[in-house]
This record gives sequence, C-alpha cells and structure tokens, in this order.
Amino acid sequence: MASDIIAAEAKTGKENVECDFCAELVEQIRQEEEAAKAAERAKKLAEARGVIYLTFDDGPGDFTNALLDILDKYEVKATFFVTGRGDDAVIRREDEEGHTVALHTWSHNYAYIYANTNNYFADLSQVAERVKNITGKDIKLVRFPGGSSNLVSRRYDGKTKIMTTLSRELEARGYQYFDWNVDSDDAGRANSSDTVYTNVVTHLKDGPNVVLQHDIKPYSVEAVERIIQYGNENNFVFDKLELDSPTVHHSLNN
Repeated sequence: MASDIIAAEAKTGKENVECDFCAELVEQIRQEEEAAKAAERAKKLAEARGVIYLTFDDGPGDFTNALLDILDKYEVKATFFVTGRGDDAVIRREDEEGHTVALHTWSHNYAYIYANTNNYFADLSQVAERVKNITGKDIKLVRFPGGSSNLVSRRYDGKTKIMTTLSRELEARGYQYFDWNVDSDDAGRANSSDTVYTNVVTHLKDGPNVVLQHDIKPYSVEAVERIIQYGNENNFVFDKLELDSPTVHHSLNN
C-alpha cells in the first residue's frame, strides 16, 4: 500500500511529495510501537513467576562495558547505581541502551557521607549533577552505600541515628531509595562467578527480586550470563528499577 511505503520512507527520513503528514505519521507509528511493547511487557509480567531486577553498585568500572554487552545480547535491562568513578562514556552508554542510571554517591566515603545530613546531600548532589550532565536527566532513584540497614554509619554520626533521618529526608525531597532482597555477596565472601551465581539463583522467589551486585567485580560480571539464562529457563522476567517499581526497604538499624 502507498501509505505503507510513505510510512517506511518517513521512518527512514526520505522525502516524499505525497507525505505532507510524515511527521505526524512517524509519531503515530512510534506511539503504536511503544504501546505494543508495553502490552507485551505487561503480559510477560502477569504470566511470570517473578521479576528479577539486576542492580549494580559502585561503577562504572573496568568491567561495565563487558556487562553491557551481555545485557544487550539477552535484551535485558538493568539498574546501575553510579558513583564519581569511571568514564562518562560508560554512563552515557548505560542510558542510551535503555538501562536505569541511578545514584549511589559521589565518593562512597562512609566517614564523610554518614557524618551528617549536609555531607550526605552534598555528595549526592555531586553525583546527581554528573549524571545530569551526561544524560540530561534529573535522577531520583537512590541506593545508600551499605544499604539503609547499615551499622557502619554508627561510627561516624555521633549517635544521631543518621540512617533514619536520611531515609525520611530523601523521601521528603522526592527521592526513592532501593535496598535489595537478594544478595550476591560479591562484596563479601563470594570471590568466584560460581559462588555469585549460586548465591543469586538459590535465593530467587516469586514476586520482586532486587539483586545486589557490583560491576567493579569481574567475577560478578562473569556470573550474569548464567543468571539470565537461569531466569529465562525458570519463568522469571527481567526488568529495570523505576520510581514506581516495588520498593525493597531494609529495616532501619540506626
């Protein structure tokens, strides 16, 4: 059909004298494609045993591009809680390939960020500005270093229960923080891809699974392909965190 030819040429930027409405048609096509993708995603979520949210802290690092290659191979979207380290180009790639770029901290310095609220928000603002300069987006997704339940903050906060204060203040400022309910332990005792893989897949459950990993750990990145394969073979779906995703919050201990 002529309209199909016009639409195809409109999408590729070709001129057509019959196509005075090309811009409108392209936008209509885009909306239809997005609606179809959303419907397919909703169907998969409804039929799935559970959702796996792969999340990676402390990057970008030397192994992040390899991780992005794996995610691209399986068309899986993930969430990256970034810091002040690494190359801007890697964060740009994360964003351009449809992953969620979220905020960890700039420095990841517990002694500084957990000394008082001013330090924490100054550090958070620094990494937020970095992400905005790279992606153009104001990001409101956050993960605390050590998680909201951490006890290390007690060493530095002068007995002010800073995690309780920060969690409330973040939400008051329009942020949403995410902890995790599946720990790969790649920042602890796990020091091989086999152990990371086992730690993740043996703790998956029906419902939301927010998995903690670190893209600065090579053995953790090496485990991702097998984790994805296991999820696909066992009726899980993969998704990225967004502001309206199911929140996983730890109990506050400080």
